[in-house]
Amino acid sequence: MNIKILTFAALLFSIQMVHAEKYMMIMGGGGEPTGDKTIFDSTMKVLGENIKTSNWKYQTSFNGGHAETEKLMSAHFPTPSAQSNSFTPENYKKMIADYTAKINSGAINSGDQLMILINTHGAAKSTNEEKIHQIAASGGSGATNLNNLAGTKLVSLNDLGPLIELATGKGIKLGLVDLSCHSGNSQEFKKLYPKACIVTATGPKHYGFAGDSAFSGTFMKNLKKGVTLEGAFLKARAEANDASYPMISTDENNQIVAQIYSSMTPYLYYYDPTSDKLTDYILQASKDCITCTRETQFKTIIAQIEALQAATNGTKGSYNGDELKRLLQLYKDQQDEMIKSGIALGSENLNKQETFSSTLTIRGKKEPYVYKHTFSVREILLLNPGNTIATFERYRDKAKTPGEIAESQVVIDGFNKIKKRREEIIAQYPKLKDVETENANRVKQIGSNRETAEKIALQEKKFYDEMYRQKQSMNTEEPCRRIVF
Repeated sequence: MNIKILTFAALLFSIQMVHAEKYMMIMGGGGEPTGDKTIFDSTMKVLGENIKTSNWKYQTSFNGGHAETEKLMSAHFPTPSAQSNSFTPENYKKMIADYTAKINSGAINSGDQLMILINTHGAAKSTNEEKIHQIAASGGSGATNLNNLAGTKLVSLNDLGPLIELATGKGIKLGLVDLSCHSGNSQEFKKLYPKACIVTATGPKHYGFAGDSAFSGTFMKNLKKGVTLEGAFLKARAEANDASYPMISTDENNQIVAQIYSSMTPYLYYYDPTSDKLTDYILQASKDCITCTRETQFKTIIAQIEALQAATNGTKGSYNGDELKRLLQLYKDQQDEMIKSGIALGSENLNKQETFSSTLTIRGKKEPYVYKHTFSVREILLLNPGNTIATFERYRDKAKTPGEIAESQVVIDGFNKIKKRREEIIAQYPKLKDVETENANRVKQIGSNRETAEKIALQEKKFYDEMYRQKQSMNTEEPCRRIVF
């Protein structure tokens, strides 16, 4: 009975879709260094070919400054519904304003589809006040840091919020596809606008990747006429060959992420000179003594793998998680050695805070001159108090009033205390001042571990896929099942 109902609902939905219009905003290609091409070219070519077989009214705001990329966009997106342009901050805001106007005027109506597709570099979320994250626009010298995208112009995806709210509020089926690094931050849109479908190439703490075998490439390949966003996502996630963590805003995914993501996160990190997350994680684990949390998370994920094995045992295509467990244990052992090395150097002391103060009262002044400042042990080791003392001694000797003399002297007294404390710390932990360099060297000696992380990611994708099937419902109102390419 449920199957018949679901089939009838799907048929009715298909009939309704005949009369619905489909609109797509395509943007990205920013943050690339000077040259003729970008890393996004091959995936955009595939998207262009797939669009030609469907009935999308699309507009592109993509790249700017790469000759071969510009030719590719012209050749594979030849009939935009409005003039194509470069992905500058100004054009980004203009595109949002244009589609907002189309919705308000009734040009895009209830029941229509609007897909926002982003294919560019993405930054990690910088502050708690930033709801989503920033992405790279065209301009600048190209991203020199893949975490904060220094060197390129940025735009904030927060700016998409009002458009998503307007569209979903008017019954427009809206899908946002963010294929950038750290795109998991865009899943926050689902909490704000539950009627939207959000697809992201990775989690909030991980890089995304470009290329045909990465999720961005397999997703573009699977965006074919008649396929839902959920269907394209699941097939692409299973086929992807990279150390990312793709997400979709369905209830099934959200349950899995709540159970798995934080535990899996450390094992998708690896050392790379241009995109290193592993060193910071190891240093943080060493100095913050999070060993107990780390152990608990590891036991939890192993237990979840074994529970899934038990649940599917004896069934056709039963899940076997032995290889995932083996790889996780291997990588955990390697990371544990790095963490132990950091702890042996005393790195757990680096974040401890110490306050230094000195007070000086001069005749005729009611309020004393006070120097008070708090430094972490790490900051104390980086300071050169001797230079600061010498500088303020010069200020004091040139001072012309008792107040100016007192101001300089109170700082000198404070930094003499800091100098003494720095000497005590170095005497107690002689290797502590070199801990960050030592940790980085330790990671390099073990190797990049990218191959291990990618092997884990491949096994994680099988694990995710089976968990998703176990949880999958027949909810035909799920937004990601109602948007059809």
